Amino acid sequence: MSTLSVSLRQTLGSIRLLWLIYGINLVLGLLAALPFYNTLKIEDQNSLAFMNLLDGFDYTIYSDFMHRSERVIAPLLSVGRWLGLAYIFLSVFFAGGILLRFAQPNSRFSAGLFWQGCSHYVARFLRLFAVTLLFVVVGAGFWLVAGSLVGVALNNTLTERGEFWIGLVFFVLFAFTATLLFCIGDYAKVLMFREDEQNAFRAFGQAGRLVLRNPIRTYGLYGMLIAIGTGLFGIYFLLDEAILMSNWLTILLMAVIQQILIFGRVGLKVWSLGTAYNQYEKLPKPVFIPQPVQISQPASEPDNETPLGVIEP
Repeated sequence: MSTLSVSLRQTLGSIRLLWLIYGINLVLGLLAALPFYNTLKIEDQNSLAFMNLLDGFDYTIYSDFMHRSERVIAPLLSVGRWLGLAYIFLSVFFAGGILLRFAQPNSRFSAGLFWQGCSHYVARFLRLFAVTLLFVVVGAGFWLVAGSLVGVALNNTLTERGEFWIGLVFFVLFAFTATLLFCIGDYAKVLMFREDEQNAFRAFGQAGRLVLRNPIRTYGLYGMLIAIGTGLFGIYFLLDEAILMSNWLTILLMAVIQQILIFGRVGLKVWSLGTAYNQYEKLPKPVFIPQPVQISQPASEPDNETPLGVIEP
């Protein structure tokens, strides 16, 4: 049985975990959506202009509304940004509990054990997130900067089609580099979990070598999961085009479809981390260099010739 199917079976077997993470995401979303909705009801002054947005985005309606109500809406947008940061933190926080769940696939899901796993690994995973983000900004961001410079340099010689292809090439390079680095970040999480590694830079480097030596078995599977997620979004957009939100029934139907999509994203995140965990178990493990541990001589037995000893574990 392939790694993808094994991790999918384990993911589906952890339905309570999926509902727990989905519920927390839903509460976070409602914290921003409900105040925003109530404010819109007050600020729209019974205008029917917003109903036109159901047929598609209209910038004129948006700009007129923001010009009149920006003072009231701005604090809500600020809350939304803070909730976005909270969402990122929770995605890092949940990783330890998710990996602990995949380490015990045959046991019954325990919320208490899940929270213990989350809290135990959150500090090291936050350091790893900072390291991963640094590499993404430098590595993937390089292609955006390079593409902008090439576009400026060839601005007078390229047609619109040429500019499009230049932009597409550099965007593909950016996307490939960013997803590769995020894939390495997932394997670094597994490595820190399995090997009890504390150093985020060392774990990222070891995971990078592991992924680059086995690109099909690591990034290949990661790319397949990205394709599945992209397919889900594609289906959603097709349904959004097909279902005209002209009444409360169709609006409710689209709301249900949106929640199904969010639940599917939660499942994909868990599935992806579980795939990395199961694949890591099958791949040749990186060689860890023991770090020297320094101990001082006991005070009761002074030794002037050897003030500090170094012991290799």
